[in-house]
Amino acid sequence: MSRSPAADLAPLIKLLQAGVSPNRAATEISRVLAIWTAELKDDSEQLQERLSGLAEQMTAGIEEMHEGIAEASDKGKPTLRRILATHEAVLDVVRKAQEAG
Repeated sequence: MSRSPAADLAPLIKLLQAGVSPNRAATEISRVLAIWTAELKDDSEQLQERLSGLAEQMTAGIEEMHEGIAEASDKGKPTLRRILATHEAVLDVVRKAQEAG
């Protein structure tokens, strides 16, 4: 039996919370997308629904971070910008998967 999408994404969420590099996060989302693609090879509609949901979540999070960066002190901006870049890298991989799907 397959795992839930939330379980598949748990390692990625931990990486995002830890503030890993964009490349590391993109590698992890690529791993998750490979699992989903194999699991849903006969159900492209379900795969697109998962990708759309994930893209919406990432977009909302990125928008919130942009607001946070605008309000942050100069001291906090580099860290926030790095975290934002990581989230944007994940969203980029998700969008590419949606286009390929």
